[in-house]
Amino acid sequence: MGTRSWFRTTITEALAATVVDESGPASVPAPFRTEALPDVGNIVGGHYRLVRLLGKGMFGKVYVAQRVDVPSHQVALKLVPREVYSGRNVERELVMLAAASHPNIAQLKDHGTTESYVWLTMPVYEGETLADRLRRSTLSLEEAYEIFLPIARALDALHEAGLRHQDIKPENIFLATFAGRLHPILLDLGVAAERDATFVAGTILYASPEQLSALSKAPESLSLSDKMDTYCLASTLLVSVVGPSHFPGEGADSRLAIVKAQSIRASQPLAYSALPELSGVPRDMLRDAFCRWLDPDPKKRPPVSLMAEELEVLLEPQRERKRRSERRKLRQKIVRRATLAAILVVAAVGALFAYSKRETLRLASELNRARAEGAASFDKLDTCVASHQLAQRDAQICRDAKAKEQVEFKSMLEGISKSGSLSEGERARQIQALQATFSTRLKTCEDGLGSVAKERATREAQLVAERDDQKKLADGRAADLDRCRAESSAEARIAPPDRSSGPPRPAAAQGSSAPASSAPGPPTPASAPNPNPPLPPVPAPPAVSD
Repeated sequence: MGTRSWFRTTITEALAATVVDESGPASVPAPFRTEALPDVGNIVGGHYRLVRLLGKGMFGKVYVAQRVDVPSHQVALKLVPREVYSGRNVERELVMLAAASHPNIAQLKDHGTTESYVWLTMPVYEGETLADRLRRSTLSLEEAYEIFLPIARALDALHEAGLRHQDIKPENIFLATFAGRLHPILLDLGVAAERDATFVAGTILYASPEQLSALSKAPESLSLSDKMDTYCLASTLLVSVVGPSHFPGEGADSRLAIVKAQSIRASQPLAYSALPELSGVPRDMLRDAFCRWLDPDPKKRPPVSLMAEELEVLLEPQRERKRRSERRKLRQKIVRRATLAAILVVAAVGALFAYSKRETLRLASELNRARAEGAASFDKLDTCVASHQLAQRDAQICRDAKAKEQVEFKSMLEGISKSGSLSEGERARQIQALQATFSTRLKTCEDGLGSVAKERATREAQLVAERDDQKKLADGRAADLDRCRAESSAEARIAPPDRSSGPPRPAAAQGSSAPASSAPGPPTPASAPNPNPPLPPVPAPPAVSD
């Protein structure tokens, strides 16, 4: 077995010197003697019969065992040579391991010691180790979070119980499955020690600088604490997400190469070509987290409890993608709303523009109608003036007839007075009859003249009132039309031009006969009669004397 293989194997302080000694070629240390350990078929502890071998290593063997009194109850039974615990209080450590209860720690169910070995039992799990999983591919950051967060909490529980694991690596993390769900479990507590113990063990490739210093008996030995588990867990996490080809120290074959690799891990844990899909702030955050977890100085390195909280950084890329997706959806939503608002504004402007045009046409039509009604009123007024003139002529004729009758009356009176053949009584009767006749005629003429004058005055007052009303209506319609045209001009400046329908036509040219360049005024003599013609003076009827 070469030095590189030994760098991936759990060793203790007693075996480390032959591996990391650089004074000469690396030698292979002799493993602990395991040939004297019980084998398949033997009974251990008086209760457990060894059924089959699960695995073996430098520190012992692991079997599937069943209880003699309950054959259906199977456990994983580990046998460790007694010399592994040389100088250690094995009973105390086993009791402490049994007290470290956590769902993600392999639970110590039973244990015992003999002169040649120590045995302990644990549940049998179904699944695979993290090392087996990494042979297929590296872990995604989300998968790493699901695996390493429970392991970090399990280590925190182990530290709370007063122990440190010392040998965290992919081979000692078991990915069990329960009811189809992943359940990571921390295995191999055989080299666990009390937190402040001087006993040191571990795997050099994943070991912390203080472990490496203690294992190699270096003069610059650092203080030992449970923070070595933080380093080992971070090293295991790093190799799980970047892969062996980008893991500093993967090809190391000497202590110096391991020291250089530890320096790289502390400064540049993520190689440029590692995790190419990770960039920007999430990559910087993950790099800074690894630099903290892999700090060579254990005093600056966070405890595993704080590391468990900081493992949230593994989800930052996923959160960043979610934030980007939410921002993209928000932008799309804003664009959709803005587009809808623009469409509504354009539709509203178009509708308002169309309404203003329709209102302009309506007002122009009403103005034309008012003008037509005014013209008709003016025609009626002209007719009234003509009637008045006829009435004046009739009155003049009546006056002339009255004057003529007066002359005739006087001549008849003179004739009666000069007639000598008539008696005084007859002349008086003739004169009275003549006076009655002329009085009746005069009364009839005066009554007719008064009635015509009264009717003319009443009709003239009505026509003047109608003329004033029509003038006010026409002025109001003209003002509304001017205001509507001004609004249409303002809306036309903000409304998008309709390129398909040609240049816009003036509003008055689309349905109004009124000029578009100026407000409608009173009609000219060529188009309509003057709305305010001067009324001719109405002469008073002549006084009629008897």
